[in-house]
Amino acid sequence: MAKYILSPEAQKSLRNIRAYSIKKFGTKRTKTYLQSIRKRMQTLAEKPLLGIIREDLKVGYHSDFVGSHTIYYRLQTTHIDIIDVLHQAMEPSKHIID
Repeated sequence: MAKYILSPEAQKSLRNIRAYSIKKFGTKRTKTYLQSIRKRMQTLAEKPLLGIIREDLKVGYHSDFVGSHTIYYRLQTTHIDIIDVLHQAMEPSKHIID
C-alpha cells in the first residue's frame, strides 16, 4: 500500500483546520471533512499523478483540491510528502516554504 508522510507544517495545518471547523461546523461535520482530506491524501499516495504539477512553486511540487482546501505534495520513491494543506483563499507562494 502506498503511503504519505505529513510534514510538520501539514500537521499544524490539519490541527488548525480541525480547531476552526469544530467552532464553525461542529464535531461531526469536522470529523467527516478531515476524513475526506485523509482519504484524498491516501488516493494521491496511490495515484500521485492525479494532482496538478506546480512548478510555479517549486520543481517537483504537485497539488490537489479537496473541499475548501488544497493539498500540496511532492513525490518520493516509496511515498509522497505532504508539504502542507492550505485553504483555497491562501496564496501558496506565501505559505509553502521548503
